[in-house]
Amino acid sequence: MGSTKVHYTVLHTESSLGWGGQEKRIFSEAEVMRQRGHTILLAADFRSELYHRGKEAGFALFPLTFGGCRNLAACLSLRQVLRRQRVEILNTHSSLDSWVGHLAAMGRRDRVKLVRTRHLSTPIRSSWPTRWLYQSPDAIITTGQAIKELIAKRVGVAEHKIYSIPTGVPLDRFYPHPSTAGRAELLPAWPRDACIIGSVAVLRTWKGHNFLLEAVAKILAQEEKVYLVLVGDGPIRHLVEEKVAALNLNDHVLLTGYQDDVPAWLALMDIVVLASYANEGVPQSLLQAMAMARPVIGTTCGGIPEIVTDGVNGLLTPPKDPEALTQALIQLIRNPVQRQEFGLNGLRLVQERFSLEQMAAAMEQVYEHILAE
Repeated sequence: MGSTKVHYTVLHTESSLGWGGQEKRIFSEAEVMRQRGHTILLAADFRSELYHRGKEAGFALFPLTFGGCRNLAACLSLRQVLRRQRVEILNTHSSLDSWVGHLAAMGRRDRVKLVRTRHLSTPIRSSWPTRWLYQSPDAIITTGQAIKELIAKRVGVAEHKIYSIPTGVPLDRFYPHPSTAGRAELLPAWPRDACIIGSVAVLRTWKGHNFLLEAVAKILAQEEKVYLVLVGDGPIRHLVEEKVAALNLNDHVLLTGYQDDVPAWLALMDIVVLASYANEGVPQSLLQAMAMARPVIGTTCGGIPEIVTDGVNGLLTPPKDPEALTQALIQLIRNPVQRQEFGLNGLRLVQERFSLEQMAAAMEQVYEHILAE
């Protein structure tokens, strides 16, 4: 794509304090790009999980509070970082840090290249400030094609400036295990021959946990040895717990809370479900499940249909439809041959298109292109 430069100095900014798919994408991207020889810097709130994990991993960190009345101070601080660290590419991620990043990059004699990454398919305003925020970067990265189309339509960004690069899966961590691996240690109270349904997601309303719980309750009227593992924590945990109790599912549902060792929990699962009804890009949890040769069930929400082909590597259901989800689950519970077929097809897809290295190579192509302009 024109540039002869091999390594770049990239600064990522993130105003979020949380630790969900977006923050994990930034961190995994930073790690793999550093391994490929690039200089990667992180600017984040010192209270954030990204900041603390970045510190543990040895990244050069710059503590910035992006929001509220401190925006001007953050802008001036960020300008100093850009100059002193000789940053070539500034990659912003959330709204607050994107505003600060855009303003900090303006008017610099040695102009830094500006990249905005959009992770979610949440609605975007079409006001002129928002249009400027999206039209001014040298490139927009999205985590899925659906988000790319949303940005082009809502804020008028030319499609040739938008690159869909889903989050890659580290195949050295996520690879096939037998579904009985670790069950005795992690699920000692459940039968060894149980069919384990699982979901890995932050506990947010739009992740659709309540619809999944309703489906499991329906299934238990027909299939006794079915159990559900919910991996993740979040702001609606108490509501999920109340739903479990209301449906009399306490003996069949485990809420694990947040888990760093996601592969160990995916290894227990026979079927992996994501019942989201809004905001999804291309979800990392389903790609990770497929990398472990697990059949998946998703909804027709956001970028999920970009990776789940109905009847090939999993099943798709309409959002907010527990009855359709129930039927999809029963189909796979009663058909282990189909589960194995879907799992192998999903594994093949991830190996061919969605590895961490493939993501890094795609990011490098974008960087090469904008630096050559």
